[in-house]
Amino acid sequence: MKIKNILDELRFSDENAQMICVAPSAELRSRIYVVGQLLENIPGVVLGDREPHLREKTVGTFREELKTFGAQFEENDFLMESTHEINEEIYEVRYYKLTHIKHEGGEVVLHSEVGELQELREIYQDPECE
Repeated sequence: MKIKNILDELRFSDENAQMICVAPSAELRSRIYVVGQLLENIPGVVLGDREPHLREKTVGTFREELKTFGAQFEENDFLMESTHEINEEIYEVRYYKLTHIKHEGGEVVLHSEVGELQELREIYQDPECE
């Protein structure tokens, strides 16, 4: 989905509704940690729990954050980024394309039904310290 489509979908949503992200192919269900640029000119959300002193993302704050993206983001799909720990030294950053939005039980749910975008997967290894 593009930012314009997301804003259109959320136009009549309750501003105070909580946001959640779901990627069934990865058995992923998570809150939004941050909204921002994930890759060059690619808008999206980083998934994960927020710090205790930060409130959960609501539709109202999410819409306001989406409106801050510039024109260079308009034609790119909105992604969800998730970090997966492989072991103590290696982790992967995986990306999922937002395909649709649902309203479930008072929450607004961002869904990815197409699976991981494996061509974007990033693998990182923590440096060895001696």
